[in-house]
Amino acid sequence: MSRPHLPALLVATLLLCSAPAAAGVSEDMVALDRVYVPALVLTNRPDAEPARRAIAALRAEWNVFRARYAVAPPGYSQAAWDRTNATIEAAIVAAEKNAAAGKGPAAHDDLEAVREAQYTLRRDAGVPYFLDDLTAFHAAMERIASAVGGRNANTLTDGEVAAVRAALTEAERTWALVVANRAQLARHIEAPERVAAAQAQIDAESASLAALRTAVAAGDREGIATSGNALKPGFSKLFSLFGAPASK
Repeated sequence: MSRPHLPALLVATLLLCSAPAAAGVSEDMVALDRVYVPALVLTNRPDAEPARRAIAALRAEWNVFRARYAVAPPGYSQAAWDRTNATIEAAIVAAEKNAAAGKGPAAHDDLEAVREAQYTLRRDAGVPYFLDDLTAFHAAMERIASAVGGRNANTLTDGEVAAVRAALTEAERTWALVVANRAQLARHIEAPERVAAAQAQIDAESASLAALRTAVAAGDREGIATSGNALKPGFSKLFSLFGAPASK
């Protein structure tokens, strides 16, 4: 006796609910990040109009993403998904208001919450995502940047050297994940020349971090100041490459 066949509609439904859906949301997260990154970068610069345009583009992309994924995709809990969406919406609303008022740095701080919310969502769900590796490094890197803060060998204090030393282990640990997963960045960056630039920037940041380790081990304050102050600009240059190129 022949086995019964599943109705065609049921088969189609099962296919839609399987792995391709998760792959789809990952690609849509990448698309969202390509619009988000320029908004975050440009709000940290003095020219207000490009920042406002970038936030408007982010708003449009976010509206599409939020409508498409009102229901949490496979792998994510609905509660965590809703909480993340609410955080991102609030952050964009705040950034829009601050950008309209000419408060770029405040809008930049607002938009940092988007990166952190997405990071927490994916890490809690165990979903790998290359930009999250960069976000994990960013936290430790900021502690180093804050400690050296434009100082030189003559102005760097013992407490600031100790703060660099304390943050360095975490910076190295999280940066090792960036280097280990660097092949994944081609999923996030479309243009081959930007992929090549990002890979070169990873090498440059690795060199700055290695120089910092050497300086810390030797107690070389000039080296600590020089290499420590190089980390944040290098990271910013790398991170900006994950945004879509500006339209001409």
